[in-house]
Amino acid sequence: MRAITIGLPIWTSSATELSEDVINLEKLSKKLMSQSNMSARTTRLTLPPMPVDMMLQPSALVSTMSLVQEIASKAGSRWYCLPINLMHEIDYEPILNELLSYIIKDQKLFVNLIVADESKISLRGAQIAAKFIINLSRRSFNGFDNFRVGVSSACVANTPFFPFSRHDGERLCFSLALETTLDCIDAVERLSVINPAIDEMQIAIKDALLKNIEQANQFGVALEQISLVEYRGLDASYAPFPDGKSSVGSLIEKLGVSPVGASGTLFATSILTDALKAALLESKARCSGFNGVMYSVLEDNTLASSNNLTSLSIEKLALFSTLCGCGIDMVPIAGSVYEESITSIILDISALAVRLKKPLGVRVVPIPNKIINEYATFNLDFLCDSRVMNTGVIDKAINTVNFNHWVYLN
Repeated sequence: MRAITIGLPIWTSSATELSEDVINLEKLSKKLMSQSNMSARTTRLTLPPMPVDMMLQPSALVSTMSLVQEIASKAGSRWYCLPINLMHEIDYEPILNELLSYIIKDQKLFVNLIVADESKISLRGAQIAAKFIINLSRRSFNGFDNFRVGVSSACVANTPFFPFSRHDGERLCFSLALETTLDCIDAVERLSVINPAIDEMQIAIKDALLKNIEQANQFGVALEQISLVEYRGLDASYAPFPDGKSSVGSLIEKLGVSPVGASGTLFATSILTDALKAALLESKARCSGFNGVMYSVLEDNTLASSNNLTSLSIEKLALFSTLCGCGIDMVPIAGSVYEESITSIILDISALAVRLKKPLGVRVVPIPNKIINEYATFNLDFLCDSRVMNTGVIDKAINTVNFNHWVYLN
């Protein structure tokens, strides 16, 4: 598994009791994983959206996050996610300025900026999120901090993948983020024929997913029973891991499309999506999150290489999102990008999320002092170097100033 994500009702519960509950859940999960011959890369904490009254008192941020830090340290949780709901009619500038300073100091903190729910989109929220992303990028030399900032649209509670996660409810709960990509690649490579047909590869992928999903779901149900902490479900998305092996791009190429982004990529995406939906249906597993195809460019060696060949674009990634891609994720863009350009990207993805009734996210990384087609270099083992992508030309931007919530009329 990629992660066990624990929902932490920090705004309404005692920090001492939460700490004890998280530590107990962590101990029980490790014991159960040992018995089941399983492992998880990380344990993470996700919080409910910050209450409006606390957002109006920026000093509450530091005091509460200090408690979260303490809980995470005691329980051995690697990261934690703070959601900020940008759909309210309030002045966000004080709390976001405070958060801007805080996120640079706390490298374990992820931030989920919420701009759309299942029925409406906040135009003002999209603009505020874009401004936050640009301001954060200008406080570092390589833009890396935006790796920990996501903009979410219609994302359900307790999505286990960061930074698009949030908790709801008054009690502790947990969800599971799986690692399915490498198992699917191995399943295709084990096929006996040299040039297998599409349907053979899809069945092999579905069977690999089913095995992984059933095992993880059994673990989740068992952990719920022994801990009495609610299990919200799993996210079996095809997600990359930058180890040179677990590549969504490589899986697409196994289906016969190269480079990723060339004609046929949308069809290959639909094959993967269909296999995943069939496996989830057959498994009868509890689901939470995206359960789609994650085209995370800077976290995937093959996708980064395809981008270097100019085979990927913002528009193509948005298109893939219509067939259970997960949005625009980990895309390097120019440090000189206009706020209006990022706002428009967020609104495009939000429109898809609400119309298609599927969770989507945006995570773009403006690279300081880099222009379109130059290379972003991070010198980090968990991020791939890749070409700065073009966000397109905007002659006139959508007015986000005098209008907030937008909804489809039908």
